[in-house]
Amino acid sequence: MRSLAMITLMAGAALLTACGQRAGDAAAAPTTTPTAAPTQSSLSVLPKAVPPSTSRDPQEVLLSWAKAVSIKDWPSAYGYWGDHGAASGLTLDQFTAQWGRLGQPDLEIGKGRSEGAAGSSFYTAPVTLIDGGRRIKGEVVLRRVNDVDGATPEQLRWHIESTTLKP
Repeated sequence: MRSLAMITLMAGAALLTACGQRAGDAAAAPTTTPTAAPTQSSLSVLPKAVPPSTSRDPQEVLLSWAKAVSIKDWPSAYGYWGDHGAASGLTLDQFTAQWGRLGQPDLEIGKGRSEGAAGSSFYTAPVTLIDGGRRIKGEVVLRRVNDVDGATPEQLRWHIESTTLKP
């Protein structure tokens, strides 16, 4: 579960940063790739539920989504999709049924690449879903509308546009 430890520590650092604290202020959570499992005190800074992130950093958004998946918080994971989940093409119940088949999901998220097109920004990252002995490789594409007049908060937040992962 080393990748979960990395996700946990990175998400914790992101949450502390969002709260105006430095990552080093709580349990010395590192901001670089950790080499050891998180301590109990570093886990305590993470909430059980992971609400959709408003971070301007798409990698942080992916890490927060990965945390929601790893703790099987399906309503939060669903909320990372555009239109509060509707862009997944599934209802919350259908999403929960599909993703809920996972036993102990863990995600490895690689460094993504950014690109822009016609008023939107996209971020595509390689993701490996690990569940027991299964390893499913795919990509997750995040999207946000660039800062334009009249854009809604929903359009301005990084959200999942698509994925090739099928649990």
